[in-house]
Order: sequence, then C-alpha cells, then structure tokens
Amino acid sequence: MRGYLETIVGAMFAGKTSELLKRILWAEHQGKKLLVIKPKIDDRYSEALISTHNNLTHNCYPMENWNQIEDKFDITKKNYDILFLDEIQFMNSDETIRNVDSFLDKGVDVVCAGLDQDSRGKPWETSSLLLGLADKITKIYGFCNVCGIEATKTYRKIQGGERTQVGASDIYEPRCLKHWEPR
Repeated sequence: MRGYLETIVGAMFAGKTSELLKRILWAEHQGKKLLVIKPKIDDRYSEALISTHNNLTHNCYPMENWNQIEDKFDITKKNYDILFLDEIQFMNSDETIRNVDSFLDKGVDVVCAGLDQDSRGKPWETSSLLLGLADKITKIYGFCNVCGIEATKTYRKIQGGERTQVGASDIYEPRCLKHWEPR
C-alpha cells in the first residue's frame, strides 16, 4: 500500500515545526520507526536538531543532499514507518519530489513542514510541488506583529538580499496582508 503524504505550510512564526513535533511525538508514543531530516543550511539553533522558535527540539539528521540520505539510510517500510521533513523549502525540488514519491511507493508515510511563500510572496517550488502531491494539507497561520490579526505572510525587516536568507526574528516577522509588503 502506498504511503500517506501530509504537508504542513505557512508563514514564519506560524508554528509549522511545533505542529511537526506534535506528529513526531505521537508517532514515538505509538512505537513507530521514524526518521527526522532537515536541510543542513538551517543551522539557526542547532545543526542536529529541529527546533521551534521557543526552543522545543527533537533530534534530526541534517542533510546536504538526497544522495547523502540514500547512502546513509535504507528508507523502506521494513526500516521506517514515517519520514519527517522540516524546512522543505530549502530542499532541492526535483530530488525531493523523486525521493518522496519513491518512499511513498515503498509504503513509508511522509510528513513535511515548511514555508509556502518567501518574503516576496512568491511560492517556494519544493513546498508547492509537495502540496500538489499531498493527501492532507495543514495550513498554519501566525499573528501579525503590527495588529495581532491572522498573519499569512512573512515580512523581511531588511529590504533586499538573496531569496534564501536563513534567520529568525532578527530578520523576519509574521504579518497580515494589510501590514505586509514584499521585500
């Protein structure tokens, strides 16, 4: 039987990693065999932990690329029930889709979390493709730092720069549509 794909998306500070951690803890409670992976580029709090902005953590494997994962882990239903992926927007789109589809074909469930849009309001390609394949989608909303209503966007406090700029509240904050502008 094919595995089940769930994708958790939203703006920064919405609680995507917290939601992923809830699913990881529940899987552990059920005695599931699991593997947690994040891109190595996300070194904000720790290289070997997924971490929420309020310091809830879980061990993970920090990957540079999918070849590294293929070399280190035999991801089959015999070895793993669930694969958890955090910060999917930083993963290579083609390789991620190919690998996730392969894991699903092998009966391994996949739960992934990441940004759906960048600070300019443009979709992240890997997130978008996984949303298209997902059996379940959870969109999470934060609260606008200006007015407190539902925030659907990530606001970059500093104008310009590269699209990918890893950071936290020093660089980004959640905003509603009224108080957000692409930067």
